[in-house]
Amino acid sequence: MLPMVFNRCHSSWVRLVCFVAGFAVLLSIAACRRGAPVFDPTPGPTQADGTISGTVRGPEGTSAIEGREVAVVNVDTGAREQMKTNTAGGFTFKVKPGKYRVELALLSGEVLVKQPGVINVNRSDVDAHADFVVGASRVSRPRFPAPRSQDGLGAPSA
Repeated sequence: MLPMVFNRCHSSWVRLVCFVAGFAVLLSIAACRRGAPVFDPTPGPTQADGTISGTVRGPEGTSAIEGREVAVVNVDTGAREQMKTNTAGGFTFKVKPGKYRVELALLSGEVLVKQPGVINVNRSDVDAHADFVVGASRVSRPRFPAPRSQDGLGAPSA
């Protein structure tokens, strides 16, 4: 069929147009073959719509804390997921859209110096970040003896 089309075309410009038209016809015929459907009606795997990731660090945010238990809690449903921090003090949760609170298990004598608030993950969020900084709790003691006052009877009282 293609040589017959070329025989009817005399000038080089007309031959180019005929060649392109013939090639387009061949591509159209090849595209009409049976194959995999364009639309796959089977449900795909369920996917998380976002992530919450962060780090747990020691005092002044300098050293990573490994193996610490971190939990993410959906504020609306109460659904909870837990994991331990990696060697770099990092964690990552795959979550559905919603409001989340990230919690960190503290050891005896520790306090949180920095902690994230409620994180709102929506479909446009690719990644939400939550960082923790852990410090030692301080017991405040007076540097000087407490002042004594007179109780009116001539004896000092503490």
